[in-house]
Amino acid sequence: MFKDFAARLTAPRLPLRLWNKLLSLIFSEQWIILIAPSSGYESFSWKDFKILLPPADRFWADPFIWKRDNGYYIFIEEFPYSTQRGRIVCLTLDDNMDVMASQVVLERPYHLSYPFLFEHNNQLYMIPETGENNGIELYRCTHFPDKWVFEKTLLGNVYAVDSTLLNAQGKWWLFANIKEKNGSSWDTLNLYYANDPLSDNWTPHPLNPIVKDVKSARPAGRIFQQDGRLIRPSQECSVRYGYAINFNHIITLSEKEYAETCLRVFKPPSGGRLIGTHTYNDEEGLTVIDAIQRGRRFFHGN
Repeated sequence: MFKDFAARLTAPRLPLRLWNKLLSLIFSEQWIILIAPSSGYESFSWKDFKILLPPADRFWADPFIWKRDNGYYIFIEEFPYSTQRGRIVCLTLDDNMDVMASQVVLERPYHLSYPFLFEHNNQLYMIPETGENNGIELYRCTHFPDKWVFEKTLLGNVYAVDSTLLNAQGKWWLFANIKEKNGSSWDTLNLYYANDPLSDNWTPHPLNPIVKDVKSARPAGRIFQQDGRLIRPSQECSVRYGYAINFNHIITLSEKEYAETCLRVFKPPSGGRLIGTHTYNDEEGLTVIDAIQRGRRFFHGN
């Protein structure tokens, strides 16, 4: 037992973890949503964004955009502190890009987050994070945006987080961080492929985990194409969970090979209240990210 304790004391980044723990006793932290007009992943900056602030008793994170009938809908994880369990909420934006409505669209007796949306054969689907239920679950929209029904489990008996689909080269590719027993969900990215996104037979990539690095493994939003390049957003978690967003160029993607290289790291602004960010999506002229906002737990008046 003492040997295990000593190992933890000498673990990498332990001083930083202890410092972050101390700060958490002094400051409160809340995930918030930020939106801006699209400007491309190479050039957007913090000054471009407008904050969408959740109520004080919850946080908002993991934003995904869907546009319908010229309106913007942002699907997010909402985490009420009272329940300590995430659920999926849809924020409807008005013409001024303010929140016009907020409604719970999917709630289960286990944690939900990261509502990855995709359309297939004119049908809208969602893959929320359902690792707590030991599988990757698929939901089908029966009435937009508020009615979703369970369709199937894409992968079972696996603790997977932030599952992200990509349709490329005539195949569907499923990226997900897999948490092994007594391991972390931050540092190992696995890849699976199939001929159909509703498949019951996903083939593991022979190089799994294709990325093993706490600085770049965990997905941070939809994989997109720009200037002929496939760009995979990922989380930088070496400083803290959800510290920054990487933009990785997927150089090689095949049934036998995988390679990527980082093109940009988007970090929180220095010296401010925003201390982390871990999701990026850009659709239909709108960019959306999340961020951790820090405030003092205790205030002393005069």
